[in-house]
Amino acid sequence: MILIRLAEIFKEAVFPTKCIVCGSFFRFSGKNDSLYIKDSADKPFEPISITFEKLMAPFICADCLEGFLPAESPVCCMCGFVFKSREGKDHLCGKCIEFPKRFGKASAAGLYYRTFMEVIHSFKYKGKLQLAGPLETLLFSVLMLHWNINDFDLVVPVPLHVKRFRERGFNQAYVLVRDWGKRAEKLMPEPGCLKIGRDVLERTRYTEPQTGLGREKRMKNIKGAFTVRDASALEGKRILLVDDVYTTGATADECAKALLESGAMSVDVLTLARAV
Repeated sequence: MILIRLAEIFKEAVFPTKCIVCGSFFRFSGKNDSLYIKDSADKPFEPISITFEKLMAPFICADCLEGFLPAESPVCCMCGFVFKSREGKDHLCGKCIEFPKRFGKASAAGLYYRTFMEVIHSFKYKGKLQLAGPLETLLFSVLMLHWNINDFDLVVPVPLHVKRFRERGFNQAYVLVRDWGKRAEKLMPEPGCLKIGRDVLERTRYTEPQTGLGREKRMKNIKGAFTVRDASALEGKRILLVDDVYTTGATADECAKALLESGAMSVDVLTLARAV
């Protein structure tokens, strides 16, 4: 134990941790508890105890950790929009009343703002795949808080076009859910209770990045971009659609359209972040 501690002290002195948000060096003195990164037989998964701060402490300094804003009620009960007022119950927002979504409900872990935005950018665009485990755990905890595992037959990550997949090297939506089947089996008695449909949806049309586009341009840009590979596999299925960021909902709604038209019974949406 003494040798291990000496090794840790040497590592901290020679290779200090650099905050992925602000770039400052800081000392992380705690442990990346296995409870939050992977499930174990003697430590059951408890979503209420899993927080962004605990998961990200090894990667982000204390000041930047305080910049995370959770997507908490009151929110729109359809699109998950977080209302400015912190009082009242969840209710439909004006946009969902005017333009109802095809999916049932969307939820997110936090707001796409400052700290969380930089974390997602580091994971998605800078190849910081060491963030994949903590982010996957965080997202699974949100699933457990807002739904039950047996509410869904299939988890479908939003796909990338093959051109963008080659550029990036991975599909961030799939990386966020690839181990959920194993997690679910530890919580439910029957194996295969939560299946991951990696290739259910296909992005058949290359689109320009949605960043910076307004609602109408986003809808036009993404229209008809997704198709279902095998409609027979979706008949009567309850789908959870997963992506990294929900902005206007154009991508999620277009995916839901393709899934529902191919026979899915219902579609809900889960993302890491919800745009402000």
